[in-house]
Amino acid sequence: MKLVTIVRHAHAEKHESDIEDFERRLDKRGRREAEEMAELAHELGLRPDHLLTSPAVRTVSTAKEFARALNFPLPKIRHDDRLYLAERAMLVGILRAVPTACRHVLLVGHNPGLSRLARWLSGDDEIDELPPAAVCALRGDIDRWADVADGAFECTALRWPGDGKR
Repeated sequence: MKLVTIVRHAHAEKHESDIEDFERRLDKRGRREAEEMAELAHELGLRPDHLLTSPAVRTVSTAKEFARALNFPLPKIRHDDRLYLAERAMLVGILRAVPTACRHVLLVGHNPGLSRLARWLSGDDEIDELPPAAVCALRGDIDRWADVADGAFECTALRWPGDGKR
């Protein structure tokens, strides 16, 4: 069995002409959301042994908040340039390359790719666009990450800030 937790970064500063998209930080609301959702992930018992994040400032900040709440060592967070604004196909490729020994991957990134990945993994077209700081936990009855496939996972939790859930 393999577990994937998908986390969309929390709310970030508005895109201003003098700030590159990659450099946008979490705003005040986003910092609260990241903390709230990281604590919820802890309460849900989500314990990744592999944490991958886009290197964008807002995703790294979100990933660090989750790592702290889940007692995941900050130096073990893996920044992967391919995750920045990645589409579903790239995300699937990244998951398929995760070492087989890893049981649970937490992936922090961006929409629309993450939402499309959650729908594809679960085969659930009812999963809509993940709002900022959303957490989507999935369980797959597979032995190797290389076997990640369309509909191979079941969504076990889908939550977002403000008690949003499905």
